[in-house]
Amino acid sequence: MKKLVLTAAMLAMSTSFAMADIGAGLVGNTVTLTGPDGTVTKVHYPDASNIVLKLPDGAEVPGTWRVDGNSICTTAGDQPENCTPPIDDAPAVGSAGTIDGEGGSVAWAVTAGKDF
Repeated sequence: MKKLVLTAAMLAMSTSFAMADIGAGLVGNTVTLTGPDGTVTKVHYPDASNIVLKLPDGAEVPGTWRVDGNSICTTAGDQPENCTPPIDDAPAVGSAGTIDGEGGSVAWAVTAGKDF
C-alpha cells in the first residue's frame, strides 16, 4: 500500500513541476491524494529534504526527497526510492488534477502549509 501511495504521489507531482527549480513550490506545502476508493493520503514537505506522509490509517511516516535533474525522488518508510518521470510544470498552491492509472483515477491537490 505504501509503495502504491508513493507512486501515486510522485505521479501526481510529476504534473505539477517545472524544470527550473522544480522542487521549490513544494517546500512548506502539502500534496493531498484521493484514491478511487476515497482513501486520502497527504504528503507534507517541511523543508528541502524531508517529507512526512499521512497514510489513510492516520499513521505518519517520515521520509526524504531530492531533486534529480528534472525529477523528484522520494523515499519513505521501508520503501525503495521512487522518482517521478520528467517534470513539465511548476508547482503552485491551489493546483489540482487527476492521474489515471491501472487502479483508477487518483485526484491530487496542493495546499499551503501542513494540511494535517
